[in-house]
Amino acid sequence: MKADTISSLVSREILRTANARNQTTLADTLKEFSTGRHADVGKVLGGRVGGVLDMRYIVGSLTGLSNTNSVVKQRMDHIQSSFAALRDLGADFSESTIGVHKTGSDRSLLISDAKARMGTLTDVLRTSTNGVYAFSGLNISAPPIEDYLSEPPSAARTAVIDAFTTEFGFPPDDPQVATITPAEMEAYIDGPFSALFEEPSWSANFSQATDEVMRDRISHREEIDTSATVNDTGIRQVFFALTLAIDGGAERLRTDTFEVMATRIADRASEGGHNIAATQARVGVAEERLAQANERISLEKTTLEQRIGELEGVDSYEVADRLSLLMTRIESSYSVTARMQQLTLLNYL
Repeated sequence: MKADTISSLVSREILRTANARNQTTLADTLKEFSTGRHADVGKVLGGRVGGVLDMRYIVGSLTGLSNTNSVVKQRMDHIQSSFAALRDLGADFSESTIGVHKTGSDRSLLISDAKARMGTLTDVLRTSTNGVYAFSGLNISAPPIEDYLSEPPSAARTAVIDAFTTEFGFPPDDPQVATITPAEMEAYIDGPFSALFEEPSWSANFSQATDEVMRDRISHREEIDTSATVNDTGIRQVFFALTLAIDGGAERLRTDTFEVMATRIADRASEGGHNIAATQARVGVAEERLAQANERISLEKTTLEQRIGELEGVDSYEVADRLSLLMTRIESSYSVTARMQQLTLLNYL
C-alpha cells in the first residue's frame, strides 16, 4: 500500500488562485449589483453590442434635442407673452385715443399715456432670455430698438421731429402748429410720416433687427421659427400710433385737425393690435409643434432606453444571490487558508 504525499505549499497555491478568481468575480458582481448592467456587456452580447451602441447614440441625440427644446420653449413662452402684452397695448391705446377725442379731454393726457405705453413697448421688446434678444430676428446679440424717449434724443425721435419740421417749417412744440389744416395733417401722415415706418427709413432710424428670424431644429426632421422681429407689421403700426401721438403736435392742433390725427392714431393702433394677434397665433402653432415634438422625443427615448435595459440589464435578484454565494465562498476560503498557515512540523515533533 502506497501513501500519497500532501504538500501544504501546493494546497496554499491552489487556494490563492481560487481566491484571486473569486475576487475578480466579486468585483464584477458588485459592479453589476450597483449599475444593473452586465460587467462586460461586449462579452455577454457579442455581435449584438453594435446595435446597443447605435441605440445609445440615438438616445444621446434625443437628449440633446430635448435640452435644446427646453431653451427654445422658454424663448417661445417669452415671445408669446410679449405679443399678448403688445396686442393689448395697441387695443387699449386705440380706445384711450378715442376717449380723449370724443370727450374733449386734455390732450396732454393722451401724450402722457402714449409716452408711458412707449416705455412699456420698449421694455417688452428689449427684454432678453438666456442672452438672446427674441425680437431682433437673427441679430440676437443686439437690442432690436433704441429707447425712443431717451436723452439725448434717439435717432428715431430725431427723424420724426425732422420730418415734421421739414413738412411744416416749424417743430411739433411750436405755437404755429395751430395753423395746420386737416388736409395738411392728412398729407403729412400719409406721406413723410408714414415713410418713416417703411424701408429704408425704418431700419435706418428705428430697428436694428433683421426680417429673417431664428430657426431651430426641434426633431430630426422638423424646424420652426423660434424668434420674432420688431419689423413685424403690427409692431410697426403700434410704433406709428405712439410716435404720432407723442411728436405730432397734438396738444396745439386746432380741433378739426386733431380729429384727423386722433382718427389715424386710433385706427393704426387698433390695426397693430389685430396684426400682432395674427402673429401671436402663428407663434402658438409653432409652440404646439414644439410640444408634439417633445412628446415624440420622450416616447422614442423611453422605448430605446427600455430596449437597451433589456439587452444590457441583469436580474437584480439573481445577482444578489450570486453575490451572497461568492461572499460565503471567499469567507470559507480565508478560513481554510488561515488553518493551513497554522500547520507546521513543530506541532508533531
